[in-house]
Amino acid sequence: MIFLKTAFCSGGNSLFPPAVKNNVLLSVQIFDGTYNQLYLSTDTKMTVNNLKDDWSYDTKMNAVFDTSLDAGNSGFSLRNTDHIVIRRREYGTAKWTVVYVKKAENISDFNIQFIDKYARSGINYEYSVSSFVNGVENSYLVNNVYSEFDGYYITDKDCLYGTIYNVDNCDTSRAATGKLVELLNSKYMSVVSGSQLNCESGSITGSFFQIDEATGKLMQEDGLNYRSALKNRLANKKPLILKVDDGRIWMIRVSGDVRDSANKHRNLRDISFEWVEIGDVNDMQALYRNGFSDVDSRWW
Repeated sequence: MIFLKTAFCSGGNSLFPPAVKNNVLLSVQIFDGTYNQLYLSTDTKMTVNNLKDDWSYDTKMNAVFDTSLDAGNSGFSLRNTDHIVIRRREYGTAKWTVVYVKKAENISDFNIQFIDKYARSGINYEYSVSSFVNGVENSYLVNNVYSEFDGYYITDKDCLYGTIYNVDNCDTSRAATGKLVELLNSKYMSVVSGSQLNCESGSITGSFFQIDEATGKLMQEDGLNYRSALKNRLANKKPLILKVDDGRIWMIRVSGDVRDSANKHRNLRDISFEWVEIGDVNDMQALYRNGFSDVDSRWW
C-alpha cells in the first residue's frame, strides 16, 4: 500500500514508538490493507532493515500471518525445538535428573501435563523445562516446587497407591554382609566381606479402603476392588517405588508374601509386605532399566 509516496512501515519515522499514556500499550489495530508481518518490540533502536523473525527479550509480539493469526512465539519455538525436556534437582544441589522428555512435532506438543510421582516428601525441588534442538539446549525456565504428602505411596510409571490410615513406622535394616574368620595368630575375630552389598530392606503396613466423601461411610465394594488391584501389583514381581512422608524413598522389589488382615473390622483391612532395595531412585539408568522412566540413554 502506497500513500503519499510512503510505503507502510518503510518511512523514516514509521517505527518510532507511539505516544501512549503511562507507557502501556493495551491494543493494536491494523486494517484496510494486506500485511505480511506485525512486529512489536521494546527495542527503540530497531529499524525496518534489521527486522528479524528471531525472538529476543525485547520481542512482545510477532505475527507473520502465515497460516494463522498467532502473534506468540510458539511457531518460532517449534521451528527451533525437537525435544522438550523436564529436569529435577533438590534445591541447593548441582546434579539434575531428567524426569521427562517429549518430542515436539506440533504446537500442541507444548501443552504438557506431567506428574512427578518419584519426588520425596518435605523437599524443595527445582524443575527446569528446556527446549532442545539437535541435542543442544537453546532455552530453559526454572521454577521451585515444594513436595509434601502424608502417609506413604507405592508407585511406578503406570500406577499409584497410597494411604494415610494405620501406617506403621516402616522400620528398615541395612545389609552389611560378612563372614567371620578365626585367625590363628589373633585373639580377635576377623570379618571378610566378599561383595559391595549396601542396601536396605524392611516391611510396611497400612490400611487401604475407600470412603464416600459425601457421607463419610466405607465403600465396601470399591475398597475391595482397590485392595485387590494393589495386591495384584505387589505380587507381579516387578519393581516399585516406595516413599514415606518423612522423606525416605526406595526403589524396591517385594520379597515376601503380601498379607491382608482385618484391623478390628472386617472392612478395615491392613495390607503388609516385606521388601528389599534394588536400585537408586536418582539414577536415570536404573529408572529406565527397571521400567520407571521412558528417558533413554541419550539423556543420561
